[in-house]
Amino acid sequence: MSETVSSKPGEWLTEQQLADHLHVSVRHMANLRKRGLPFVQLGSSVRYKLAEIEAYLCGNRRLSSHVERKRRQAEIRKTLGGLLS
Repeated sequence: MSETVSSKPGEWLTEQQLADHLHVSVRHMANLRKRGLPFVQLGSSVRYKLAEIEAYLCGNRRLSSHVERKRRQAEIRKTLGGLLS
């Protein structure tokens, strides 16, 4: 059953609510927790704060290798330009 995410600040989300919000499975949520996704366990229940999840995802996002390579090349050009001036 699909549950909607509440817009109330500070409200805790269930595992199913967050999985539905992110369009992933509940099993994938368990894998993300093992990699550091912030959560609170209350007995056998797991809860998440949406603001904490968004901060975690933003801090751990990866750019495609193509985009990352272009970014690094631009940084190198900028550094070398400053050294050659």
